[in-house]
Amino acid sequence: MTIAAATRIIHWCIVLHLSLLQIVGITSFQFRRNNPAFLCISKSIPNAQGRTHDVALSPLLAELSSTVTAADEQQQQQQEQHHRHAIFQHTNAVSKSFPIPHPDIWHKFVTPTSREEESNRNNNSSPSFWEQLLSSAQNKVKNNEKQNQLVNDVTVQFDDATTGAQELVKQCQLFTQRSDDTTDGKQSTLLPENTMMEQEITQHLADVLSYFQAVAGNDNSNIKCQARIVSSIGKNGIKCPRWHADHVPVRLVMSIIGPGCEYIPHEVEIMGSSSNSRLVDRNALNTLDEDDTRIANDIIVPPNLNTEKTGVISAKEGDAVLLMGRAWEDSSEGDFTDDAKLAAVHRSPLLSSGQERILLTVDLVPHS
Repeated sequence: MTIAAATRIIHWCIVLHLSLLQIVGITSFQFRRNNPAFLCISKSIPNAQGRTHDVALSPLLAELSSTVTAADEQQQQQQEQHHRHAIFQHTNAVSKSFPIPHPDIWHKFVTPTSREEESNRNNNSSPSFWEQLLSSAQNKVKNNEKQNQLVNDVTVQFDDATTGAQELVKQCQLFTQRSDDTTDGKQSTLLPENTMMEQEITQHLADVLSYFQAVAGNDNSNIKCQARIVSSIGKNGIKCPRWHADHVPVRLVMSIIGPGCEYIPHEVEIMGSSSNSRLVDRNALNTLDEDDTRIANDIIVPPNLNTEKTGVISAKEGDAVLLMGRAWEDSSEGDFTDDAKLAAVHRSPLLSSGQERILLTVDLVPHS
């Protein structure tokens, strides 16, 4: 029995009780607000002068009514949340290729800028031996930092895919100089070699965002979403190295530059072994208390089952992967049978020092 149903039963029991009280002699009940927080039920009682005054009988009915309303809204939201798109009827992960146009332009978003390097290039004086020695030591530290860093992080909310794509291109500054690229600290617009490049990149992003909206909103193209693009170099780009499932209805993950996410779709997971057990240890996924990511990953997805035939899928550049989250999975707790559609298990790929990566993720904007 749902909370809403139980609350309705209590509500009507109180109503029936009050009706019986009327029959046995209570003349009138009236509803009035004692304070903005709740409604009070009162009984009119005559005083010595024949005037009536109110005696509160139950200050809880309004709270009960508001509980009914809140429970109804919660139940409706849960029903909408679990109404997953038909694309996930037989799987929990879907990949569609959107080839990346002009990747050389995107490399600007992952290239860190440095005024110091520009200053050094403009300095024609020859450094002394000690300056060279000190500079060499400093450069080793700086080079290590440069090989592993987050470079840029842009987030945009949108309900129209084209508008969202235009804002992403603008925020990423793919066709303008960043302020630290200029000598006077001011932005200056660059003339693109071909204005068609900007249009093609924008259209490409709009197609990806629209693809997500069609699935996340069950073909409601105006649903509010949030897109995020993060550029990184090296191991700092490994956001989630541990096998996990997202606590969302659905999420889109696409690599623009570098390797994509690693994931195990439902149809692969249930082929884990001849004993009909899943490739993923779902109990471990949900409850494992292990700080060491490598050990945890080997428990969640045992290495002996992680073969080329039944193993992990590695997304490539331009692969827009739709990952079903926990909010859309079959809700029976502990139901790990083959028929149960559960949230897609995935993780970030391993990255080497100095390896560039640009990642696009798209989510629904949560209800406030």
